[in-house]
Parts: sequence; C-alpha cells; structure tokens
Amino acid sequence: MEVPRGLKTGCLGALAAAVLAVVLFVRWWTAPIDIPRPQRPPEPADNAYEVYRSLAAYTAQMSRTDPWLSYAERGVFPTRFEVRTNLPELHRYLLQKMAPVREEYRRYLHKPCTVIVEYSPDWQIPEIVEFRRWANVEALDIALAAQEGDFDRAIDNYRTVLLLSEQIRRQGLIINYLVGLNMQEAVNRQMARILHLLPARACDRLVRAVREWEGKRVPVTEVLESERSAYLTNLHNLYEGKYSMRRLLSGWSPTVRWNPRWLNLRQAAREGEAYYRQLEKEWRKPIVQQKPVPPPEHRIFSLLGSVVEFVPSKSAWNTARTRLLACAAAVRAYRLKNGTYPSTLQEAGVADLNNDPFTGEQFVYKPAEGGFLLYSVGEDGRDDGGWRAPENVTKTGGDVALIPYRGRPLTQGGRRERGEPVLLH
Repeated sequence: MEVPRGLKTGCLGALAAAVLAVVLFVRWWTAPIDIPRPQRPPEPADNAYEVYRSLAAYTAQMSRTDPWLSYAERGVFPTRFEVRTNLPELHRYLLQKMAPVREEYRRYLHKPCTVIVEYSPDWQIPEIVEFRRWANVEALDIALAAQEGDFDRAIDNYRTVLLLSEQIRRQGLIINYLVGLNMQEAVNRQMARILHLLPARACDRLVRAVREWEGKRVPVTEVLESERSAYLTNLHNLYEGKYSMRRLLSGWSPTVRWNPRWLNLRQAAREGEAYYRQLEKEWRKPIVQQKPVPPPEHRIFSLLGSVVEFVPSKSAWNTARTRLLACAAAVRAYRLKNGTYPSTLQEAGVADLNNDPFTGEQFVYKPAEGGFLLYSVGEDGRDDGGWRAPENVTKTGGDVALIPYRGRPLTQGGRRERGEPVLLH
C-alpha cells in the first residue's frame, strides 16, 4: 500500500519540526550565562589585610608550637561566653606572648583594608580563627584593666576590636561578616560588665569609640554583593569547565558524569541574581518590616549558594548591643556629672545613637529611682517591659537588653523562658 504523497510530506515536515524544536531547546538549555562575570573591586595598594593574614599565620604557628600557650587559653576561656579573671599566672603568659601581635595590628587600624578572597569553592580562610582569638585576648585585657582601674586601657582595647572587626569583613564573604560579629560580641560582653565602674571621662570615651565605629561599620547588605559575586563567578567557571564536576558536585550523583552545561546554568544565574537583589531590597528595611525571600529552586544553588537569611537578625542583635552600650555610658556620664538621670537619651547627648535596628525607632529608655532601663524591643517589635529574650531569640517574645540572658531556653509549657529586667546604674 502506497503512502499518500501528502501524508508523507506532512510526516517529514512534522519530524523536521520536532528535530528543530529539540535543537532549539538544547541550544536554549545549554546557552551561555547571560549575566556578566562579576569583577572583583581592586584592592588598595597598602592593604592592611595582608598584614593581618601574616599576623594570623604567626599566631597560629605560635599556638601550635607552644603547649603552654594553648593551656593558658583553655584555662582563661573555658567557654565562648566566659573569661576567667582569677588566673594571674596564665594571664601574664598569654598577654606577654600576644603583646607583639596586639601592638602590630594596632598600627594598621586606620589603613585601607579589604578582605583578600577568591571566588572559589576551595578557598580557605584560616586567619578567621585567629581573629576571634585576638578578640578574646582583648576582652580579657578589658576585664583586667577594669580591675586595675585603668579604664583608658579598657576603652582602647574595646575600640581596637570594633575597628579591626570592620576591617576584616569589608568586601568579605559571609564567614568574614559573622566572625566580625563574634569579635564585637566578645568585647561588648566585657564592657557591659564593667560599665558600672567607669568614671564619666571613660564613659565619654566609650561613646566616642562607638561613634567612630558607626562611621566605619560595614552595612549588612555588603555581604550580599560578595556572596552574589562568588555565586555567579562559580557558575561561570563551572560553565567554562574550570571546575571538575565530580569534585564540585559529588553530592549530586546522577549528574556528575555530565557536562555542566546540561545543568541550565543560565537559569541558575538568573534565579540567583533575582534572589540576591530581592534580599538586598528587604535587608535595607528594619528587621520587623522584612519579609522572607524564598531561595532559588535550581538545585545548584544549594551547592554553590550560601544560606544568609539569618544574617540581618544576628547583625541587628550586635548593632543594638553596641548602641545600647554607648547610650548607657552617656546616661551614666550624665548622672555622674549632674547627680540625676537625664529624662531622655537626647538630653544625654546620644540622639544619634538612639536607633533600634530591629524597628528603626528609638530604644526604650526609662529612668527610675535606683537606676534606669534601656533596651530594644527586639525582633517581634513588641515592648515586653525589659524582660529579656534568651540570646538570639526574640520572635517568641522578649526584649534585647545590654546584659545578656542565657537561662533555660524552654519552660515546661514549651514557651521560651525570659529573663527579668535589669536596672543599669
């Protein structure tokens, strides 16, 4: 039976159309990434980060080869939140060994500094461990200086960490930003503990140190630009075959044999670009106004992207504590000079620091007979009268005060337990 000529022509046309559609689909699916490869900003000619990396390597080597130094650190810093101030022999040894390093990085606090980093999944940043060690040593010396009545030294140590922590996260990745927060947390904790000892002059110096930090503070949105650049650069390198699929995507077994261009990297780049841009838009708002941004659906983002949603909240906790510390110091200085507490923080002279990063409004300040309450309403935006939320937990209720609360995280009813308000003096 002979196939009609028209039917044959129609079948051939349909087949050709199908083949053309497949070809066009493959070309679209494997098309080059249409978002340009990010260009890393140039480093300053005299980049202080080079010095900090060298000092960090020296500190790490010293710790590896000096068992007594490691023993001293374990004794003085038994936990992340604790500094023991009753071990004079260990204090002397630790501070003596660290003295040359501390003196050296102080010389570069006002030098231009940007993080040295490569946009590569293999990039290692061993120096960040040493940066945290430096902050711990400065926190120890803050406590010892207060015991000795040397408050100028205590403020200098505090200011040093504030400035250094901003330098080591400028144009850095999320890990640099978080380490900077941890460094500031260590010294904020010690300064809050000795605040009631500070004379008026030291309180004034503390306020000036925080103002200086505010002028150099790296905005939380900057980390998004670094993470976006790293993600897009890695996609470009993957598309160009600069990474081994088997090494990079070992957790994605069904595709490790394929050419990475079959992963539709252009779509992965578009989704990532939209994600980071939307995050940047939300992160410019106070915490209580921010809306969640769902991560890209493309699976490669889970391999090359970073989880960053929690960063604004952690940054807000630290920023609030630092500003609260300066505001509390200003109130204390006012009382020491005038004999009474100011009626407002504006009267205390810190209206410029009276900004709650969680809400964009003012902190809550309540002078009383025996002291004063000062706190942020926290992530839930609700004033709980100064009842303190457990550390880094505010959505279930509680305020962010200068004195941390680290009690039991849960009560029998399953609710977060809060700490009582603390009057400052």
